[in-house]
Amino acid sequence: MPYETKSQALMRSKKLGFPQSSIVKGEKGYFIAPRGVESKAGKGAYAGCRSQGGSKEKCAKISWYVEKKSK
Repeated sequence: MPYETKSQALMRSKKLGFPQSSIVKGEKGYFIAPRGVESKAGKGAYAGCRSQGGSKEKCAKISWYVEKKSK
């Protein structure tokens, strides 16, 4: 799986209508966090999971769990 650079993630987020603040850096590249995940902990959980090879769906569930627990 090729990982995105920051500029590639910015272009893709703009194309898909995601806010620029949803881009998060992982160990192996940049990722676009799911809509509504606003905490640093939730975004970090998403990026960490995706860097380890997790699916988008699984990582989104984990990030939402962390998001709810952080509030």
